[in-house]
Amino acid sequence: MSAKIGLIVPANNSVIEPELWSVLPRGVAVYATRILARGNLTPDAVRQMETQVDRAVEELAATGVDVIAYADMVTTFIMQKGWNEEKVAQIARHAGAGCVSAWTSLRDALKALRVRRFALGTPYPAAIHATARPFFEAQGFDVVGDATLDILAMRDVPKVDAAALERFVASLPKAGADAVVLLATDLPTFGSIARLERACGCPVLTSNQTILWAALRAAGVTDRVANLGRLMEC
Repeated sequence: MSAKIGLIVPANNSVIEPELWSVLPRGVAVYATRILARGNLTPDAVRQMETQVDRAVEELAATGVDVIAYADMVTTFIMQKGWNEEKVAQIARHAGAGCVSAWTSLRDALKALRVRRFALGTPYPAAIHATARPFFEAQGFDVVGDATLDILAMRDVPKVDAAALERFVASLPKAGADAVVLLATDLPTFGSIARLERACGCPVLTSNQTILWAALRAAGVTDRVANLGRLMEC
């Protein structure tokens, strides 16, 4: 085994594990530990879920993984300022392994592709989606347009099919964008990224794609992954 990636996954998420397993380079394995999230996507549900992260880290450390990926994006918008970076550093110290998160993976992918202006799409409820643009703007990015599928029930996000996703991306305001960014680790995107990039004429970055890219790099794996967009070919 050349690399072992550990995932901390919200329990409602039925997407990220099969997506990653479908494209992993030879010799790379993924081991997931789940943290309980159920019902509707609300700030209280997210904060309750976050209390279980330390237990999940212990379990993945016992597996001997090379890197841990905290596979949830919405915590970045719900928790206090600076929480994400602090949590990544804490997990790395605790586990004695590398650590990335949905946010740090996206941040580094945007930097790698020199993206400063992007169109943003999420499946989040409108109130949570509304926190995303200010977060990115505070980080120095320009969100040229944004929209949400406005899905409240956590278990409904994995039901978004490729046709619905492609219609949604087509509707995003994209004038002047360097890329399209699609958030949420339970939003299925792997089967659509190549088509979306051809249609949009720019890179498409998704939560699971950027997590995979960052986790492989952190584990020292440099293989390219086909059909997952420009990011995975660089």
